[in-house]
Amino acid sequence: MKRVPPRPPLKSGLDTVGPFHPYLVYAAVLLLDLAGLALGIFLLIWVGDLAEDLIWPGGTEWVDF
Repeated sequence: MKRVPPRPPLKSGLDTVGPFHPYLVYAAVLLLDLAGLALGIFLLIWVGDLAEDLIWPGGTEWVDF
């Protein structure tokens, strides 16, 4: 099986990531990181709300789940 010669780097000096431009891949990774961070914050708030409901049932709800 013959090896395909490597592609030359872009004018900016960055290598392509498959068929995608590196900035597109960086944006996708950043979006994935932000989604993970938002999910982590949501889970932290949800668990805190559950714990608060177990300790002090009733009262005014600040977070409605």
